[in-house]
Amino acid sequence: MGGIESNKELNYLNWKIPPGSRVYLGLYQMSELAVMHRWKHQVDISFLTCRPVRRMSLDERKRRFQQKVPSVFAIRRVEDGQFLGELSVYGYNAKNRSVGVAYFTGPAYRKQGYTKEGLALLLSYLFETVGLNKVMADTGAFNQGSISLLKGSGFCEDGRLRQHQLFEGTLHDRLLFSLLADDWQTAPKS
Repeated sequence: MGGIESNKELNYLNWKIPPGSRVYLGLYQMSELAVMHRWKHQVDISFLTCRPVRRMSLDERKRRFQQKVPSVFAIRRVEDGQFLGELSVYGYNAKNRSVGVAYFTGPAYRKQGYTKEGLALLLSYLFETVGLNKVMADTGAFNQGSISLLKGSGFCEDGRLRQHQLFEGTLHDRLLFSLLADDWQTAPKS
């Protein structure tokens, strides 16, 4: 197992995540912001989070992108470099050696295994190179696609926040998931 890069923060800019058979991860590029902006405006993204959603303009998205250290990785197809979606790392806790992960896949690329492979690449790097102990994720109880992705990637459901996420006029439970380094080491890799 690798070691933690820093006690206070992770240096995403130096990460060299090995590619998979169908996808690879790279730092988000400014040119991909317009694509993601379009995708997120095609659907009601409020179902993705329990927090209030504020629509951003493309200019605001670009401004925010330039002001912070990127922790969002683009999922790209190996064969042609096609941008497919994003994986993000957030909430790094140096004391507990944990992070949260989130994901968004472009509508045309869902249910094809791209996000699952990208998530596996990121998890491998987080556990084996960075040396984390735990990776967490959460999703609405109604989001069967996300639940399947997490469970299929080895995550265990840790709990739920009851009636925590408003979606289509109804309050739904928010499910909390985690994957431990020990679980990752013993899980079959597909």
